[in-house]
Amino acid sequence: MKKYSEIQILSINDIKINIQIQKKIYQKMKFDQVLNFKKNFIKIRILRRYIAKLKTELNKKINDNKSGK
Repeated sequence: MKKYSEIQILSINDIKINIQIQKKIYQKMKFDQVLNFKKNFIKIRILRRYIAKLKTELNKKINDNKSGK
């Protein structure tokens, strides 16, 4: 997982790809948790927050492009 300053440098396409990858990892972790393979409550929470940071930065970049900045 990258720091917020590293996320800001990424392009829109890089952020979209990163979101897709992180969502797949999140789904696998949730599935493993349901089947009691692994109990990673903290890792799941951190990953969910990281996905939210990526989405927030993606929306900021899209809005900046629309407003012409």
